[in-house]
Amino acid sequence: MNNEINKSRITETSIGGTVYIVESLVSDKAKETAYTKVKRLIISNSKDHIKLSETTQLLSPKDYTSAK
Repeated sequence: MNNEINKSRITETSIGGTVYIVESLVSDKAKETAYTKVKRLIISNSKDHIKLSETTQLLSPKDYTSAK
């Protein structure tokens, strides 16, 4: 249980009077990073891939690091 607590992160953000609380966990079994997953979801659900920024399409996951 202690291991799970160390791998979790809780972020609290207020937007327009609504408080959002997000708990994120690290998975040793993950096959892709959060960046890669979100990029894949955005691209696969985009109706017009041409409108996506060229920078977004050129950057690789190694260009980003997670906040620690």
